[in-house]
Amino acid sequence: MKWNNVRSDIRALSLGSIASNWSAFDVLELLNFTQHEPIVLFGGLVRKAISEHLSTKNVELGGLLLGNVISNKDLIDGIVAIKITQAVPSQTFKSSCVSLSMDANVWQDANIHGDATNFVVGWYHSHPNLGAFFSGTDRSTQKNFFTNSYSLGLVVDPIRKEERWFRGSESVELSADNILRTIDGLALV
Repeated sequence: MKWNNVRSDIRALSLGSIASNWSAFDVLELLNFTQHEPIVLFGGLVRKAISEHLSTKNVELGGLLLGNVISNKDLIDGIVAIKITQAVPSQTFKSSCVSLSMDANVWQDANIHGDATNFVVGWYHSHPNLGAFFSGTDRSTQKNFFTNSYSLGLVVDPIRKEERWFRGSESVELSADNILRTIDGLALV
């Protein structure tokens, strides 16, 4: 493999570009809220799509998360929020009640829907009736394939109605307070 030092074709959305309709109070509140960890904006339609997908079979299922990174700097520093815009389910996979292996085609499926500001920001999968946690295998997957500071991992137990979110190559668990399910009053793109 040859390393080419070229500029990435993906980029963060600037906070200024999405906050033009926000009050100064809204912007300050968001910046204050995210001093330690970025928030995840997770709307109802994407949540419903994931829930429906993970409820189709009583085995582990999964896919990729597309979204936007909102930053006051770039994709590495100053990340304020990660907005999930779409879930792309893996269509070709091998799974059991305790394991999942997604085919590489899921990346091609995700790229069809992506662009420079809407790209793969993470992955999701289920642990049916095992609880929502990141296993050693999940942590290894996160470390090997989702290495960016904005990279998310979502694990859902569709039977117990539990979910947990993890971020970055070290699988740091995000507080439930950092997951915003509704975006009332915010004019996000």
